[in-house]
Amino acid sequence: MLAWLLWLRKLVGMKPEALDTIDRQILMQLQRDGRMSVARLAAAVGLTPTPLRQRIDKLQRHGVIRGYHADVDPMALGKRATAFVHVTLKDHTPERHGAFVALMQHTQEVLELHHIAGEADFLLKVLVADIADFEAFLLHRLAAFDGIDRVKTTFVLSTSKRGFFIPVAAKKT
Repeated sequence: MLAWLLWLRKLVGMKPEALDTIDRQILMQLQRDGRMSVARLAAAVGLTPTPLRQRIDKLQRHGVIRGYHADVDPMALGKRATAFVHVTLKDHTPERHGAFVALMQHTQEVLELHHIAGEADFLLKVLVADIADFEAFLLHRLAAFDGIDRVKTTFVLSTSKRGFFIPVAAKKT
């Protein structure tokens, strides 16, 4: 029973109004520099290290902080082509939807998978080495899924803005 309650609490997460000013400052600082030391972060938000660590642990437990990642340049790994792929399924059964999501979640070229409203059903962000790699992805991975009705691809020529910073608004009073 306790495990179920903990799972439910994590599923629900923290409501934005539960984040106080210090929590919001912590989130802003960590988004700017996820490698900031606890001592430096504590000084920046006006806490000592122990209560700061407790707050970070709470934010992680509630799923507000989902992880820490290195920002790797895809070009350094030979990944030079990015495409956004709109996929429309033949039908909208839960089974077909679930099967497509499961397949794409295990496809390394797919960086992001979004279930969307509009003309298409899904929007994929795909990263590959070049056009030949994309063709292989299209023919051997995507087209291998039986339930696809239509695919529309848009290639990225350049990226003017890229970021992961989630705006942290001040707490409403």
